[in-house]
Amino acid sequence: MTRKIIFGVNDKTTSCNSYVGFFEHEEDAKRELKSQMNFCQLEFGYKDMILKEDRVVKMNKGIETILFVIHPIVLR
Repeated sequence: MTRKIIFGVNDKTTSCNSYVGFFEHEEDAKRELKSQMNFCQLEFGYKDMILKEDRVVKMNKGIETILFVIHPIVLR
């Protein structure tokens, strides 16, 4: 039986750690990361955010805080 992998974009900006979306392709999840980063910059005025490979981090005095991250999820 083939197992399918989907990619969830996890929002770590609050203590709830909720998912903002699930995607069949990792490229789509990466586009959602960029969209979420842009939204936080416009709506909340977040600065010093960096889009890394599979996450968005906020830099504060050399310390990285993960705001959004892609989690691969295996469907059974």
